[in-house]
Amino acid sequence: MDQPFTRQKIKELRALVGENDRIGIVLQDDPDPDAMASAIALRTLLGRNKLTTPIFAFKPVTRPENRTMTHLLEIEVAPADTEELRTYDKIAMVDVEPPYFGERLPRADIVIDHHPGYQTGIAPFEDIRVEYGSTATIMTEYLISADERISERLATALLYGIRSDTLALSRRVTDNDVQAFVHLYPLANYNLLRQIDRPELPVNFARVLARAMRRLTVHDGLIAIHLGRVERDDLIVQVAEFCLQFEGVEWVAVSGKLGSNLVVAVRNHGVGRGNAGEMAKRLFAEIGSAGGHRNMAKAVIPLRRWRQREGETRDKAIELRLRELFTADILGEADSGDLRPSGQRNGS
Repeated sequence: MDQPFTRQKIKELRALVGENDRIGIVLQDDPDPDAMASAIALRTLLGRNKLTTPIFAFKPVTRPENRTMTHLLEIEVAPADTEELRTYDKIAMVDVEPPYFGERLPRADIVIDHHPGYQTGIAPFEDIRVEYGSTATIMTEYLISADERISERLATALLYGIRSDTLALSRRVTDNDVQAFVHLYPLANYNLLRQIDRPELPVNFARVLARAMRRLTVHDGLIAIHLGRVERDDLIVQVAEFCLQFEGVEWVAVSGKLGSNLVVAVRNHGVGRGNAGEMAKRLFAEIGSAGGHRNMAKAVIPLRRWRQREGETRDKAIELRLRELFTADILGEADSGDLRPSGQRNGS
């Protein structure tokens, strides 16, 4: 850990924030453990509480284990509103970068992140460490360098954040991540970690899974399933993660209709050259929002945009087209400049 550098960053950060400033911490849509842990760590570092420094997200936490984390560790993530954010003296964000939000974000004052591709000079305070495996590692280093007490609750959150973003120290892990993990390990509550790892699933999951299993096939290492209408998008994610456990499966793409959108969850084992986030962008960024990590990604596509490009939104047609798109991309046959169905490409 480069503590002299981190202490200088802490000095800059604290100089930027006035004693009476109201600070809003904004997280990415559907915040993950790394983001939520980093947010409460930033609040601790600044000596604030949830009233003076609330945590916001434009889209709520949906994954069962992440929702369990917010419940057990008492992490409150309030709905973000652009006009309300304008009333705050400072807007901070962790584990995400300002361009992600587009026009939803009035401005950015504080940015702490570990993702690559950030164009600096957007915010007065920036600390981007792309060599780190998680933002929670950066925040742990901040707390250690500032001699801040790390409570059991905060240690548990940060440990889970590091573990989830580095796949239990197996992905993009550095010595800094390991040092942070080792420091937090004796401070965390492992009973709570076990409960977060095994969240309760709704009864609906069994019914959705039963429908999906009747059509499950594996072709070229891929399972592609469309679930039809679902009540919550975390059911889509759960089916995707369940399917990844089957023998011979390397890629999973599961979709479902949620309201006026088509939600697609993408999973792989995080090995080899394939990147789920990049694949999701190639296939769907043109018609919706898409992205993620190497081993997991998500796309949210308005059904009207899907219909415009693919021609129809019948469940059977969506499943067939989903399989075609992912098979072509996995096999390296997708033409990134033309993702229309074959009939439309031929001029019909």
